Amino acid sequence: MRILLTLDYELFLGERTGSVERCLVEPTRRLAEAAGPAGARFTLFVDATYLYRLFELKADYTALDAEYRRIVSHLRALKAAGHDLQLHIHPHWHYSTFENGRWRLDHTRYKLCDMPFEEARRIFTSAKNHLDEVLGYATHAFRAGGFSTQPTQRLTALFAQNGIRVDSSVCPGQRYQSPQQTYDYRTAPEGAAYRFGADINVPNPEGAFTEVPISMHTVSPLFYWKYVATRLLKVPGMRPWGDGQSVKATNESIRERLTRRTVSMATIDGFKIGALESAYQAARRRGDALFCVIGHPKLANPYSVRELSRFCELHKRTGDTFITISEI
Repeated sequence: MRILLTLDYELFLGERTGSVERCLVEPTRRLAEAAGPAGARFTLFVDATYLYRLFELKADYTALDAEYRRIVSHLRALKAAGHDLQLHIHPHWHYSTFENGRWRLDHTRYKLCDMPFEEARRIFTSAKNHLDEVLGYATHAFRAGGFSTQPTQRLTALFAQNGIRVDSSVCPGQRYQSPQQTYDYRTAPEGAAYRFGADINVPNPEGAFTEVPISMHTVSPLFYWKYVATRLLKVPGMRPWGDGQSVKATNESIRERLTRRTVSMATIDGFKIGALESAYQAARRRGDALFCVIGHPKLANPYSVRELSRFCELHKRTGDTFITISEI
């Protein structure tokens, strides 16, 4: 099977965004060191709206200038090491401000597809062009902030104008709605990349774009109760390096995970990497051609790095192929 390891390269979205060093640079380095011996390289979806906002404000704030230079240096080093860097957009950064040494995020403008088209176009184009300039090549793949890609026609118009040919935002079988995020992928296919056109859920061999869906699997409530236990017992190695704060899950979603079997993404994040091999085996039983894994450096911890190393070494020995999204 082909295995695609993807990372969303972004800060936290809660009240504390965290630091560049602890949320991005250091955990990404540790993850790359864990995967590297098996020949695995990451596809990193870089939050280019954050990068561009740093660029806009760096002349006014010494701290932001240092952050910008550190990220640019890190991205170029990752590129030189063979990792595949592509486009990620959280549009709320475009409206966020830096006050008294910390970011004030505007979550009222979180979903690109809900904005007037010209506004969305300006955000998308400025962020992508700046990332391309930093990297020295034209990015061609995209992951939406909050996985929110609907209505599809809004997004594909931006794709066509900006040279985006591949998307990897779809979580097959999932539906989610909150004041910030909205998506419905209950009818989307899984297990392989597919072409699409007017509707991201509907394969269309004549479509201009390719979807690379994130692999999904079923998780029992017991798995999440074990996670609760590790938090209560403060098990060593479970604390993430990231020093920010996530947006809190809704009470409904927490209750759902603790009381019945739920569908989850295949991920390397923190404790959840403990289900990665199970997710892989489920994909193999389905006959999937592609196993697409998602992760976030900000959520990495010593446990997840150790388990990622084991996973990569195991699947190197079993003959699986690690790829980047540019090789699909």
